[in-house]
Amino acid sequence: MKRSRTTSLVVMGLTPLFMSACGDDAQKSQQEFSTVDACTQAGVPSTSCQEAYEKAVGDASVSAPTFGSRDQCGAQYDEDSCQPQMGTGGNEVWSPAINGFLIARVIRGGHTTYFPAGPVYLKRDNTNYSPRYGGVYASSGSAGWRSVPSEEVAGEGDTASRGGFGGGEEGGRS
Repeated sequence: MKRSRTTSLVVMGLTPLFMSACGDDAQKSQQEFSTVDACTQAGVPSTSCQEAYEKAVGDASVSAPTFGSRDQCGAQYDEDSCQPQMGTGGNEVWSPAINGFLIARVIRGGHTTYFPAGPVYLKRDNTNYSPRYGGVYASSGSAGWRSVPSEEVAGEGDTASRGGFGGGEEGGRS
């Protein structure tokens, strides 16, 4: 056998080993905060908290549940939080104000990164609704961080670099 063919076979044989070494061993969790101050008091960097809050406020204008009247909004959300806004067709719609924001935390190799994860709204039954998850968001776990499956961490892959083996940093804030 020629040397180049032997080298190719060795490389092909080792590829699965290299690929398995790239597994996702990250600890992923999220937490809901009502204010930027509460977020920073929980130990999250202030720039990450501010970014998550601002993104939640911006996302709320397009992701908030909308209703044709205040009564319809108030049937599902705190009526005092229901606010009128201009709908896409120029008609008035009613939406609840945000009650807080979610921030995702990814711990990988001893390095912690935070990502904005969207707004939450207070439902009439005192549960928080997240459009990101299409349902009620309930935090639990140690210190309020809720563990989530890899695919549920909002924002983590949105700005990831694609630099190959060790070729870049992930998006978000540390």
